[in-house]
Amino acid sequence: MKKIFFLILFVFSFINSNAQIDRRIGAGQYSNGDQNKKVDIVESSVELLKKELNLDGFQEAIVRNLIKDNQSKSKEIIETSIYSDIEKKNLLTEIGEKFNTEIKKILSPEQLEKYEKFIAKKKK
Repeated sequence: MKKIFFLILFVFSFINSNAQIDRRIGAGQYSNGDQNKKVDIVESSVELLKKELNLDGFQEAIVRNLIKDNQSKSKEIIETSIYSDIEKKNLLTEIGEKFNTEIKKILSPEQLEKYEKFIAKKKK
């Protein structure tokens, strides 16, 4: 009887102590709070260009539409299995060049100069 009582007491204390262990040691140290937030690529891109180039409302609307179109076309190409990886890369490069050409059409000379520097900086 003593053995059963001792065994029950041992199992109970083991379960109780095991439940109290914080298995997240160091978890607060590596916070992943920002990963749970969904980032809208279109809006973040528009805001970045708006800030860098001082876009007005009209330019901002055009840039937003261009980025949406660019994103949807790029996604379509990436998800299509018709093209090889090289063809996908070439098509995406072509879309990027068209995007740059369209944006350059709506920028003032000062904004165009800033945009050229911004793109050169991004390529590095």
